[in-house]
Amino acid sequence: MNNKRLDKHVKAFSMGKEDAFDIIYEETKTVVYYTVLSVLKDESLSEDIMQETYIRMIKSLDQYKYDAGFRAWMKTIAKNLALNEYKRRQKTNHVDQMDNEYLFESVDDNSETKYYLNQLLHSLPDDEKEIVVRHTIYEETHKVIAQSMNIPLGTVLWKYQKALKALKRKDGVS
Repeated sequence: MNNKRLDKHVKAFSMGKEDAFDIIYEETKTVVYYTVLSVLKDESLSEDIMQETYIRMIKSLDQYKYDAGFRAWMKTIAKNLALNEYKRRQKTNHVDQMDNEYLFESVDDNSETKYYLNQLLHSLPDDEKEIVVRHTIYEETHKVIAQSMNIPLGTVLWKYQKALKALKRKDGVS
């Protein structure tokens, strides 16, 4: 659906036509969900923040400037809420900071550590290994990885989470 048609549904919703929300939701749910998931890396928490995004949208709909791109506006709300949640969790749970770094940041010139890291990575299928290395070491976004590997963003996110869980199991981290 193009932006003008979506804006018509947004205007209808703002004027009290509640069934327009269903159309708005269907047209924006994917971009909202993956925006949040890309920040939080947690499906359940992402669904919660996604709901909060729609609540925030409803409360601040009067601030939306028509013809500015409703999807982009929703993505901004989702990203801001996800970043706020991420920062809140970083302050309250310092263990989360080590979720990804424990595998890579402690690598030094110690050949035993390098060997162990290499063994962990080689336990993954090639595509998962590539995604983990590109995201964690080269700091590429999941979107860039998806585009360069020519696979859907959702697949990249899923394979990344699956690989991290496998690495944690292999390393004995709960």
